[in-house]
Amino acid sequence: MHEDNHGHSKAAWTGVAVMLVATVLGCYAAVFGPAWLLWAGVVGFVLGAVVWYAMARAGLGSDPERSRA
Repeated sequence: MHEDNHGHSKAAWTGVAVMLVATVLGCYAAVFGPAWLLWAGVVGFVLGAVVWYAMARAGLGSDPERSRA
């Protein structure tokens, strides 16, 4: 039986949460805040992608056996 969890994993949830916070900060900074906060949002978004990838490689992704290969 094939199980497809559509990416529901600790790595995916953590990465998306970091990216969501970074996006909110970046959008706020684009309208109201200083430029450094906008760039912090951009860096935070990239960091979220790195966290997602690193956690998936550590075996916390949707397919732990394939992630470590």
